[in-house]
Amino acid sequence: MDGKDLASVGVAEVQAVEAAADLYTRMDLAHGGSMAAAMARGSLSWAIELLDRPMTPPVRERLSSAIGLLADRLGWAIYDAGDTAKAGRVLTLALDNAARGTDRDLRAHVMLDLSTVVTDAGRPSEGVEILRLALGDERISSAERANLHAVAARHCAAAHDRPAGLRHVDLAEEALTRAQPASSPDWARRITVSPGHHDSALGLALFALDEDVRAREHLSSAVARLEAGRTRTGLRCRTRLAILHMRAGDREHGEREARRAVQDATGVRSRRISGDLQMMVAGARTHGMNGLADELTHAIAREATTSADG
Repeated sequence: MDGKDLASVGVAEVQAVEAAADLYTRMDLAHGGSMAAAMARGSLSWAIELLDRPMTPPVRERLSSAIGLLADRLGWAIYDAGDTAKAGRVLTLALDNAARGTDRDLRAHVMLDLSTVVTDAGRPSEGVEILRLALGDERISSAERANLHAVAARHCAAAHDRPAGLRHVDLAEEALTRAQPASSPDWARRITVSPGHHDSALGLALFALDEDVRAREHLSSAVARLEAGRTRTGLRCRTRLAILHMRAGDREHGEREARRAVQDATGVRSRRISGDLQMMVAGARTHGMNGLADELTHAIAREATTSADG
């Protein structure tokens, strides 16, 4: 059977892929989990098969962007679950498709996610280089440019290049002073341009760069502004905020943020969040709060046992 025998792909099929990507994005940002990932895999397989069917160039471009987004979200979930190698392969697929679409911010964002996987695999300098390539595209929005610089700053911290990291922070803040687009794609409104996102990105970077005062300001702003659907991002901010309070000798606020983080982590399936919680427990012990550390450890273990039994 050749292409002439296949039914052409129209806007309806593309909208179905876009709807699947949107649903999965909302599910994944909140809690992740194997069920959501399975749904994304099934939708992605079907969407990729559509590429072999005839369609007009505008429809193909829109479909490519939809597949790029869906694959990006799946790749990110696989990374969040701890499979770095497989995540890299899926994100490469996402990048190949996003590059064929017209959404330049999406292409840049997939590169951002891929850079994070590469950095986590122990190659932070390579991660920074991926973001430099993304930043070379003058067509991306100032909001996504700020996001790229903030994550590059975090990668620089991992590469032990603090001066470069601080320069990227300055460039991120500069990008945020520029005019933002009047409208953004749905995926960007849920992620990049959602309330509190840039504060979280900058706060995480500044924490990694040991800029405690500035990090605390951004992280506090992030947890106050992030929407309910950004559970994991909120947890990444709150765990670090707890550590910063402990480090500053503010035991009361440190305990409050730490307990809230453990409470909010209930039902969240994320290797990164599990690591963040352990980092927070270690921070409590480092600052002589052994009672709190034991309490948090027991609460985390209890939740893990409950989840396993469920």
